[in-house]
Amino acid sequence: MGAKMKLGASLVVLMMGFSLVACGNSPAMQPPANDTKEQQPAPEQPQEQESAVIEAEGILTGWADPHTVEIRVNGEAMAFQVGEDVQKLFDDIDDEDKVHFKYVEKTFEGDASTKQLVLKDIAKINTDDEATAGGTDGGTGANRAGKAELEVTVEGMTEKRPVTLARGDGYSLYVFEPMAFNASKNALTMKIDPEYVVNIEKLPADFNLDQLAMDAKEELSETGEVRELSKEELAKGPMADARLYMMAQNEHKSQYFIVKELDGHGFVFRIDAPVGEPSEGFLPMAYASLNSIKNDAGIAK
Repeated sequence: MGAKMKLGASLVVLMMGFSLVACGNSPAMQPPANDTKEQQPAPEQPQEQESAVIEAEGILTGWADPHTVEIRVNGEAMAFQVGEDVQKLFDDIDDEDKVHFKYVEKTFEGDASTKQLVLKDIAKINTDDEATAGGTDGGTGANRAGKAELEVTVEGMTEKRPVTLARGDGYSLYVFEPMAFNASKNALTMKIDPEYVVNIEKLPADFNLDQLAMDAKEELSETGEVRELSKEELAKGPMADARLYMMAQNEHKSQYFIVKELDGHGFVFRIDAPVGEPSEGFLPMAYASLNSIKNDAGIAK
């Protein structure tokens, strides 16, 4: 009897041991953490889609930032991204130059409404006036067309207007219809009011810019306080590459003294612009005409 009780007790203890092992917290028996949640794949990045290369012509407006340039196409400003390999192509291109360029449109999958314009190539179109008239003149002005078109921006509207060739003292330029050129005086005026005038002086090859600045200050001081515009102030305008740009104004008129090199020669432009209605169109047309100047050495007026 005693032996049976001992055997029974041993069996009970052994069975309890098995039960504890079966119900214990064995790592092998535990489900993996977060087993009830499926692993989510990483979201895919939207893919870029690039159009075929597009070619166009326009007017270089200027740089918005070190990697973005603005070009006017049919009067509408467009911004283009510029990579380092293309930036070097701008070394010989100035603001307001006419350019031929290539670009692509980049869109992103799932967001077709957002487009990024990326510049691929750009080149200056030499002589923005002769390009319309047809043919170039080898830099002398000898074969310039008698009639052409020039682009001008007046009151925020950019358009091409007809111009006529005129010849001065060793140079030629294109003149808009509302203006007249007096070859004997080398003066460009408004027909409606000749008080609006640009006096043009061709400089010798060894001109002294510092001396010209002193002359300008003396001349302009009779009108008012003299101010010299910086390169930054001129950067986006038609006289961006002027060597010297000084001005003075009062309640009656504005006066300008501008030194600029065109077609390899230096010129002084003395501009009088009275206060009045014609002043809004006078300066833009005058600048466009002056920028069309070509050397005509040896050609009779």
